[in-house]
Amino acid sequence: MKKIIYLFFCTVLIYSCTTQEPDIFSSSPAERLSEVLVADNLLLTSAGNGWVMEYFAIPTTPGYPLLVKFNASGSATFAAKSELTKNKEFETDSCLFEMIGDNGPVLTFNTYNKVLHRFSDPTPDGNGLEGDYEFVVMKADSNQIILKGKKSSSLILLNKLPLNISWTKYIEDLEQMNNILFANNAPKLTMKIGTSVYTFSKGVDHIFSIVKEGAVVNNIDAPFIITHSGIRLYSELELDGNKFQNFVLNDDKSALVSTDNPEIKISGPDDLGLFFVSNIIRWEFDPTALSATVKSYYDGIVQACTEKYNAQDVKLALKYYSNRKTFVLSLSFLTGGTRNEGNIDMTINTSGKNGLTILYKGTADINGAMYYSDIQPLKDLTSLLSNSFSLSTFVKINPQSIKLTRKTDATTWITLVRK
Repeated sequence: MKKIIYLFFCTVLIYSCTTQEPDIFSSSPAERLSEVLVADNLLLTSAGNGWVMEYFAIPTTPGYPLLVKFNASGSATFAAKSELTKNKEFETDSCLFEMIGDNGPVLTFNTYNKVLHRFSDPTPDGNGLEGDYEFVVMKADSNQIILKGKKSSSLILLNKLPLNISWTKYIEDLEQMNNILFANNAPKLTMKIGTSVYTFSKGVDHIFSIVKEGAVVNNIDAPFIITHSGIRLYSELELDGNKFQNFVLNDDKSALVSTDNPEIKISGPDDLGLFFVSNIIRWEFDPTALSATVKSYYDGIVQACTEKYNAQDVKLALKYYSNRKTFVLSLSFLTGGTRNEGNIDMTINTSGKNGLTILYKGTADINGAMYYSDIQPLKDLTSLLSNSFSLSTFVKINPQSIKLTRKTDATTWITLVRK
């Protein structure tokens, strides 16, 4: 009898539990997809200042930042500035967008937009940039939406743009970041992991070519996009067991620091003196950033060239002159539309870390010898340069200007700009 009562209560208990189980299939798949489409549409239009679209046409090409604002009316406005926009200037255009169901939620831009559809327009060979204008919504929250191109499968991020910045200012900030990192024939960057050293070159193309020093292996191509604070690689990269993808420029502008692992850095030249002598670069004197004595010599040279040679656009520079196989102090100017140049031979060697020693050789090419003989301030400047200097820069990751300060007299200094 006790067994019968026990079985009865168990049956009642089981039945009670099963009747409380929620019915996860109370709505059809079509109804659930419709709910997702409505939610995604509300999310897109909720960003008061729009979104930053980190657009990669395909996973192997550079990323392009686009700004986009979705409106409840069904229109979307895009803006961008790059080599792909008209005249490489800031460009905007509007189109229609829609959230549709196509084996999942899909964001489509179904009228032409000059900014967006440039990535999917065919070229005469039929390929173009192979980008998308329809995207599967992979994941979405209030600050970020992850999209995937329907054709290319390229992953594209939508990051909510802060309300307190204008679109033009945001684009200007991106340009400034790009210039800091890669303008003016930027040098190779390095990453040190333990005893391994990797060089990161071709950053100006926004596709790093990564090579491990001493290794007989092919290079790794790593496309990336410029962000407001640094760069983001298209995909996570692993070197020597360390994974990373996002980098921010540090405060002293000497390196890009991984947000995934702060010990991982992509750094600029470690020694400015070695950088100076190891690269065939023309360094022009900046007439707006010279100490008083140097400025007086510079102005005297310009005045003498104007008076003696009817010169215009006078320039002074230090550079390595391959034809003479030596560093030179170069004086050049325009006369009647022709640029004339004279070169005075100089020895330039490193002198400790971030240091140089410069010495006048006593020789020059024909024009250089004539200018040296005719222009007293040029003689004075050549003599002043025959000294040891400490080197510094404001942006070490990509030194576009270097300040040379005489070691024996800190009041004597020269600013050179990389050309």
